[in-house]
Amino acid sequence: MQPASSVTPADIRQRRQRAVRNIMLSCVAVLIVGQLLIAALSLAALLRLGADSTVDRLSLVAGRTAGQIQAGLNLGKPLPQYFGLSLVFDRLQQDIPDLQAAAVVLDDGAVLASVGPAMSPGRLLRDLRQGAAHASESSSRGLRLALPLVEPQGGRRGALIVQVDKPGLPEGATLWENLRFLALVTTLAAGLMALVIRRMPVHSLAMAGWVRMAVPVAVMLVAQGLYTFHTVQDFRNIWQAVIEENARVIGQGLEKDLEKVLGYGIELSRLRGVEKPMQRALDAFPLLGGMSLQADDGRELARVGTVGNGTPLLRFPLEAGARGPSLGALVLHSDDGAMRAAVRARMLDAATIAVVAMVAAMELMLMLQVLMDRAFSAGSRSGAPATVAGSPAVSGGGATPHGPAGVPLQPDDPSRLGMVARPVMFAFLFAMALPLGFLPLYARSLLHGGGDEGVAALLVALPTAAEMAAGLMMALLAGRLIDRGGWMRPSAWGMVLAVLGNLACAWAESLWTLTLARALAGLGYGLVWMALQGFVVKLGHPGYRGRNMTALIAGLFAGHMTGAAVGGMLASQLGHRPVFLVGALMVLVSAVALRTLLWPYRSLNAARTATTPAGAPTGSPAVAISLRGLLSDRGYVALLLGSVVPFSIAQVGLLSYALPLYFDALGASTADVGRVIMLYGFCVIYIGPLLGRMTDGSRHWKQWIAAGGLVGASGLLLLYWTPGLAGVTLAVLLLAVASCLAGAAQAPYMLARDSVQAYGAAGATGIMRGADKFGQMLGPLVVGALFAGVGMAAALVWTGILYLLGTLLFWRLAPDEGGAPPAGPDGFKSPAEAAGPSGE
Repeated sequence: MQPASSVTPADIRQRRQRAVRNIMLSCVAVLIVGQLLIAALSLAALLRLGADSTVDRLSLVAGRTAGQIQAGLNLGKPLPQYFGLSLVFDRLQQDIPDLQAAAVVLDDGAVLASVGPAMSPGRLLRDLRQGAAHASESSSRGLRLALPLVEPQGGRRGALIVQVDKPGLPEGATLWENLRFLALVTTLAAGLMALVIRRMPVHSLAMAGWVRMAVPVAVMLVAQGLYTFHTVQDFRNIWQAVIEENARVIGQGLEKDLEKVLGYGIELSRLRGVEKPMQRALDAFPLLGGMSLQADDGRELARVGTVGNGTPLLRFPLEAGARGPSLGALVLHSDDGAMRAAVRARMLDAATIAVVAMVAAMELMLMLQVLMDRAFSAGSRSGAPATVAGSPAVSGGGATPHGPAGVPLQPDDPSRLGMVARPVMFAFLFAMALPLGFLPLYARSLLHGGGDEGVAALLVALPTAAEMAAGLMMALLAGRLIDRGGWMRPSAWGMVLAVLGNLACAWAESLWTLTLARALAGLGYGLVWMALQGFVVKLGHPGYRGRNMTALIAGLFAGHMTGAAVGGMLASQLGHRPVFLVGALMVLVSAVALRTLLWPYRSLNAARTATTPAGAPTGSPAVAISLRGLLSDRGYVALLLGSVVPFSIAQVGLLSYALPLYFDALGASTADVGRVIMLYGFCVIYIGPLLGRMTDGSRHWKQWIAAGGLVGASGLLLLYWTPGLAGVTLAVLLLAVASCLAGAAQAPYMLARDSVQAYGAAGATGIMRGADKFGQMLGPLVVGALFAGVGMAAALVWTGILYLLGTLLFWRLAPDEGGAPPAGPDGFKSPAEAAGPSGE
C-alpha cells in the first residue's frame, strides 16, 4: 500500500534551496543591522563633535567678552552695579551671528542684564561652583555656555551665559559621502556573503556547526573594519579643521584689538603690555604653542609661549585702517604634539564606537548560530525516533520529545546551553544599561533649585542606589523561588517589572518618583538575572557548567557595554525620557528572544523541578537542609569569603572608584578610563568562555580559583614597582584574566558541593551572587578609606594584599573536589567524563 504522501527528489531539492536562502537572508540581515548600528553611533559621535567644536568656539569668542567684564571687576567694579552690559551684548551679537540670548547672572541665578529669551541657568551655575572653567548644556532650544565671573578677594560670583542655535555636523563633515561609502561597503559585503553561502553544500551547512559562521563573521568584520577606517579618517580631518578654525578665531579677535589700538596712531613698536592679552589668548586655546608680534621688517617685538623655527600655523597682517599699509603681523605657532594628541584622541573615540558596534553585531551572529543549529537539528531528525539525551532533538512546533522515564530531551546540545540563553541575557542587559550613562544627570534635572550641594549630590545617587539594593534583595529571594517553581515564571515576572519600571522612569516628575521607578526596575533586573542563571544551573549538565556560565556572563557584559553606548547616543539626540521608552521596548525584545530560544525548555523545566535538583547524585536524592546547614559547609563559605567577596572588592574598587581618580591625577581623560574598562569587558566576553571550556575538562576547580586570585592580586601588587598609566592598565587586564579564571570555576566548584544541592542549586547561586554584590558595595568604601590613609598607588597595592590574603584563606580552608561529576538526569556523560576522572 502506498503511503499517503512521499518525499520526491524535487521536494528535497526545494527544501535545501529554502534552507540556504534562509541562512543567506539571515546573515545579510545581521550584516545590515550591524552596519546601521555602527553608522548611527558614528553619526551621533559626529554630532557630539559638532557640539564640542561649537562649545570651543563660543568659549573663545565669548571668553573675550567675559575677560573684559572680569577686567572691570578686578579694578573694583562690583558685579551687581556693573554698567555698560548692553554694549557688551551688542559686541557679542556682532561676534556670534547665531546668538539667541545672552545674560549676566549672579551665583544665585538673579539676572543682572540680558538680551533675548529668558534662560534657566541652574545646572550651569552648579557646574561652575564645582570649579569648572566653563559649563555647557544642550537642549531642544539650542546650546548654552556659561563662563565664570568672580569679584576679587572672595567677592560675589556670577556668570556670562550665552545661547546659540543647536549645532549640527561640524564644518567639513561630509555626511552623504560617509553614507555612500557605508552603502557601497555593505552592498559589496552582502553580495560576497550571499555568494559564498550559496556555493556551500547544504550538508556542509548542516554539519559544520560554528564553522559555518566563520565566513559570514569574517565578511561582516571586514566590512565594519573598512567603514571604521574611513570614519576614523573623517574624524581626523574634521577635528584638524576644527582646531585650525579655532586658532583662526583666536587670531582674528586679537588682530581686531591690536588694529583698534593702531588706529589711534600709536606705533606698533611703542605698544607696552601687549604680552598680557596675548597670554590670555594663549591660555584660552592651549593647542597653540605660542605667538609673536612682529614688525613689518620681521623684527620680533613681543612673544609668549614657545615659538619654533618651523612654518607658523597662521599669520595675521596688522593695519592701522582698512586697506592701509601693513605695519606688522601677529604670528601664531601651533603646539604640534598637543594637536596630534587631540586628533589622536578623536580618532580613538571613533574606533571605540566601531568596536562597540562590532560587539553587538557578534552577539546577533551568535544568536543566529543557535537558531541555525536548532533548525538543522530539527530538519535532520524530523520523522526519526528520538535518540539518547544529550543529542540535539526536535524543537519548536510540536511537543518536546521525551527520553527514558518520560524525561523531556533538551532541544539543543547541552554543552551550548549557555549560548542558548546568552542572546536573552544580552538583549535584557542592553535594555537595562541604556540609561546608565545619563541617569545621574536625569536625576539632577528633577531636583528643585536651592539646597546644599552635598545633600544634592547624595540625592542624585538615590535612584542608582535603590536599583542596586532592589536587585540585590531580589537576587537573594529569586534563588529559592527558582528552586521551588523553576526559572520560567521568575523570568516572566522580572521582565514585566522591568517594563513597568522603565515606563515609570519616563513619566517620573520628581526625584522620589524616579527612585521608586528604578527600584521597580531593579526588582525586575534581579529576577531575570537570577532566572537565566537558574536556567543554566538547573538544566545544565554538570560536565558543562564552566562554559555555560561563562557564556551567560559574556552576554551580560556585552549587553551592558553596548547598551550604555547606545543609550548615550539616544539621549544626546532624543533627550532622556525617550530612552526609557526604548528600554521598555528592548525588554519586550528580550522577552521575544526568551520565547523563541528558551520556550522549548518549559516542559523540561517542569520535569526537572519535580524530580531531583540538576546535578544531584543519581540514585541518592538530596536531603533538604536549611540556610544554616549551607553556611556550615566549609567549602561554600571559603568560596564566598576567600574568593567572591575579595575579588568584588578589588574589581569595583579599581574599576569604578580608583581608576577614574588615578587617571585624572595622571592627566588622562575620561575617554581613556572608558577604553581601559572596555578591555576588561572584552576579556570577559571573549576569553571567559574559552577558559570555561578548559575548566570543564578539568576537575581541579580549586586550583583554577586560586590561580585567578593570584593573577588578580599580582596585577595590583605590580603597581608597587610599575605605577602610572601602563601599570594600572596592566592591573586591569590581569584582574580581567583573574575574573575569567576564577569565574569559570566558581560555579562548578560550588554546584559540586552536596550541601548546595541539598539546599537548592539556584538558592545557593543567589547567595553567591548576593555576596558578589556585597563585595561590590564594599569596594569603593575599602579603597576610598585606603586612599585617604596611604595615597592612591599604595591603596591599590594594599587592596592587592587583601585580595591575596583572601585567596590564601580560600586555599587553606576550602576542601578539595570530589570524584567524577554525577551523571545528568538522563544518564548522559560528557566526553571528558566518559574517558574517566582526571586523577586528582
